[in-house]
Amino acid sequence: MSKRFFILFSLLFASTLFAGEKTLTIKEAILGNYQNLKIENLEQLQWISDTENFCYVDSLNQQYGLIKVSARTQQRLMLLTLDSLNALMNRANQTPLKKFPRIAWQNAQRFRFRSGQKFFVCDLTKPAVQLINEVPEQAQNVELHPKLNYVAYTIGQNLYVSLKAGQNIQITFDTEDGILNGDSYVHRQEFGIRKGIFWSPSGKHLAFYRVDQRMVTQYPLVDIDSRPAKLRYIRYPFTGMTSEQVSVGVYHLQTGSITYLQTGEPQDHYKCSVTWSPDEQFIYVAQLNRDQNHLRLVKYDPQNGLAQQTLFEESDEQWVEPEHGLLFVNDDPKRFIWFSKRNGYNDLYLYRSDGKLLRKLTPSQWDVTRFLGFDAAGKNAFFLASANNGLDRQAFKVSLKSGRLTQLTHSSGVHVVQFQKQGKFLLDRFTNLSTPNRIALLDASGREVQVLLNAANPLQEYKIGDLKLLQLQSEAGDILNARIIFPPDFDPAKKYPVIVYVYGGPHGQMLTNSFLRGWRWWFYYMAQKGFIVFTLDNRGTNNRGLEFEQVIHRRLGTIEVQDQMVGISYLKSQPFVDSTRIGVHGWSYGGFMTISLMTRQPGVFKVGVAGGPVIDWRYYEVMYGERYMDTPQSNPEGYETSSLLNYVQNLGGRLLIIHGTVDPVVVLQNSWLYLRKAIDLQKQVDYFVYPGDEHNMLGQDRVHLYQKISDYFLEHL
Repeated sequence: MSKRFFILFSLLFASTLFAGEKTLTIKEAILGNYQNLKIENLEQLQWISDTENFCYVDSLNQQYGLIKVSARTQQRLMLLTLDSLNALMNRANQTPLKKFPRIAWQNAQRFRFRSGQKFFVCDLTKPAVQLINEVPEQAQNVELHPKLNYVAYTIGQNLYVSLKAGQNIQITFDTEDGILNGDSYVHRQEFGIRKGIFWSPSGKHLAFYRVDQRMVTQYPLVDIDSRPAKLRYIRYPFTGMTSEQVSVGVYHLQTGSITYLQTGEPQDHYKCSVTWSPDEQFIYVAQLNRDQNHLRLVKYDPQNGLAQQTLFEESDEQWVEPEHGLLFVNDDPKRFIWFSKRNGYNDLYLYRSDGKLLRKLTPSQWDVTRFLGFDAAGKNAFFLASANNGLDRQAFKVSLKSGRLTQLTHSSGVHVVQFQKQGKFLLDRFTNLSTPNRIALLDASGREVQVLLNAANPLQEYKIGDLKLLQLQSEAGDILNARIIFPPDFDPAKKYPVIVYVYGGPHGQMLTNSFLRGWRWWFYYMAQKGFIVFTLDNRGTNNRGLEFEQVIHRRLGTIEVQDQMVGISYLKSQPFVDSTRIGVHGWSYGGFMTISLMTRQPGVFKVGVAGGPVIDWRYYEVMYGERYMDTPQSNPEGYETSSLLNYVQNLGGRLLIIHGTVDPVVVLQNSWLYLRKAIDLQKQVDYFVYPGDEHNMLGQDRVHLYQKISDYFLEHL
């Protein structure tokens, strides 16, 4: 099939947005957003409880603090300055704050905030600050009840509750290595799991994960901060090997007893989407088998732990991936929304609590990417979806009664919306390729009422090359989004080397119609050094529907490489590309893709830099690895085909592999196995490690990392 190339956007940054002559330093490129090049924002922009007023933290009339704005009149008022808040802190004999704390409104006049290990309420009617709770210095996984002042937390392996300052209750008493209670690192934080503690609505009960990893292989990491170095062990379940066993406990505050949900066998299945019913009569758990192709949503009695009902089941030949809990409609225990990809896209379904499907709410045209909430009357649900072939994020509302869908935002780009509970107003944060950050107040129909912020381009004094978004077509006919960044002073009569930045894996969409920010300014930095920088989202990445995502199942690295080569064909067809000087760089799955491209398409890439690469999926963890590859026992051919150890003999050009020595995600053994095979085959590989760093380098280590990567391309490409 002949390949067709479509240009979607062509924005001439150098002549419009980027009119300056400065060039980025490597430190500015990597840390700019945290230093002098931060994009303007309205910090803590949020609605004040259920009112028609919203707030944010900024300066007004030369005072810094919390500003209240009326959506109806747009009148601004300094609600509380930082100095005034610190005066209240001093009056309460508490340590003053260095900056305005992150707040959560309890009602129109009271908000809560945390400072260190202490929790406070500020009452604006008095005004006064009150200490409501605190936890010990070593507390982790801290979870504050959304309405009460109770705080649950962990210390070491065990779970605790602080009912008020100084009144701490230890809930679990495990001492054996390999058992964790209330920890957030459950199922390696797959399946949307971000916490291990779940307060009931009234605060009478506390559900928590209990993770038993005693049967999981202990994996050694070397810490070099002592003399001699010491081994530190983590529990790391390789694909096809013994996995952890997770249970869900319910602690009853009134009796001090614990009930464990009777989730049955096998014990290594996954327990996800833990959700309390608003009336606390039930607790819901999505139970996923280890093969990750069959899910049951089960309702449990928290008093005795017995299953009451299986509401529904979902199955898929490739995988089922729950990532959300149940979303009850404004504390109505009889109705909830469930996310599911059963119809090919990430859709919303309205269910009755007895498992009866009331209606499918979204049209299976795009993936719902974020649920925003319900209006006060419980008539409409608000959400974001990945429109425009995944490039945009548009806001919608849908009627729960009729399913009528209303699009609230329309400008092409990425919208993030906060709606006022009565549904009368919206706050819209918007970005696209040419808009760093634009915040506007909208009415219920999406009409713009007032622009609150139109952030200046922080790079306007810098000499930045053009950026274009493209659409290419895969051999199977799929549209593939791509981006190309040109050097400043680009001359189409010249030929330029190209750096391909790649990720390419599940949950790895790289391209949206949004302003580049953060460390991605490194792309501009390398363009200033005379490189064209190219990125393509191949099939297997997300927010494009299930078929687009699942085509890689059981054969990682095959379809992805095919699609990336569509991008290479496009580049080679351009007269300004030097096809003998193409490089590739990626991290993690992108590291796997970098080496895959260099060795499964030998002779195409002159230079590659692979960071934290998976080399053989037999050396990756159970939850992620088995979802996409099944087990090595059931898919030996797929594992063999995807193993980069089988392509080392094809390695040509220069390859630099970089790894953190205590990486707990892609363990160091991966890159060491590659080095051993390269030595056996007399292939030269450059190698660099970051002692004491994990899967990603942060802060100054990240600046050093990207200087290393930049220098490697400058020297060899």
